[in-house]
Amino acid sequence: MTAPTHHPSEELILDFARGALEEGRALVLQAHLTVCPACRASLGLAEAVGGTLLAEIEPAEMAPDALQQALARLDLTPPPPQVVAQAPPDWIRVPPEVLIAAERERRHAAPGVWVAYVSGARGRGGARSYLLGVGPGIAVPTHTHRGREFVCVVKGAYKDRGRTHRPGDFAENDEDVEHQPRVTPDGECVCLIAADDMLVPRSLAARLLQPLVGI
Repeated sequence: MTAPTHHPSEELILDFARGALEEGRALVLQAHLTVCPACRASLGLAEAVGGTLLAEIEPAEMAPDALQQALARLDLTPPPPQVVAQAPPDWIRVPPEVLIAAERERRHAAPGVWVAYVSGARGRGGARSYLLGVGPGIAVPTHTHRGREFVCVVKGAYKDRGRTHRPGDFAENDEDVEHQPRVTPDGECVCLIAADDMLVPRSLAARLLQPLVGI
């Protein structure tokens, strides 16, 4: 597989490095980073700079009972057994919770289309992340967005506004973007998506179907 050609901004990578991204957005960035050496290098630099800045901060005096307070807050309940989900061989590497969602949450949404919620809101307003699988040659109905949407291609490819997005490629869309992505004819496309809210379909038919699809 070739290296991705569409990348997140340096600002997003910096936010990821300092843990400032909402859960769904972080999952999408993480998926891209697993297959993008250039962005991993940028992340390493951001983490190194952050570590240097932390080292220069004057240490704060701790309360005499700080250790006792920390121990009292620990949850000593044994963690549940870890669930291991098997990644499909034609997917890029994605976080474990995404694989678990693909196995447990996947549901048919429309002819040739499936959805699997990963985190956040389900079928109502609010931030959410989900996997979206679309069959070969199928176009997503024309739409725009409420807030921002992050996308990482997990499998296959789609075309959008003259650009082709392939495995590992990252895209960011917002209210200023009205588009109709179309999957290439050579196979299914699966994307990991984090959105601030539900899509804004432009056609009446798409608006009527939206409650069934849930995105």
